Amino acid sequence: MKKKIIVCVQQDIKNTINWALKDLPVVSAQYFDHIYQVEKLFAGETDFCGIVIDSKIDNESSIPFLQTIRDKSKIKILLIISADTPKQEILKLIQNRMVDNVIIRPFNANQMVDAVAKICGIERPSEKPWYMYTKPQ
Repeated sequence: MKKKIIVCVQQDIKNTINWALKDLPVVSAQYFDHIYQVEKLFAGETDFCGIVIDSKIDNESSIPFLQTIRDKSKIKILLIISADTPKQEILKLIQNRMVDNVIIRPFNANQMVDAVAKICGIERPSEKPWYMYTKPQ
């Protein structure tokens, strides 16, 4: 059975994340553009192993939403930190254990796959993923 995750990020990194998650065939991602769409989803279904969320969506902070998620469920949260996110907010989130993992933009595909595998509890094979090869060996 595939593990489901929610991805709510800015439009410019959605394809990058989708491409990176091809290395995790046991993960099924559901993509959203706005926080209110994710709020509606949480009103009904919470059958997800994790959520990948950007710290800024549509020039608004997603931090208050993260606090409401943490209060309602024990879903694991992977936060992608944008450059304009205040350092105090990031430190507060980490110290209060509001997020389970953090990735700072810009990131590479391997960092994304490792982080998603960690929040979903997936054991990764030790061989090189397909995108790490630059030339045939």
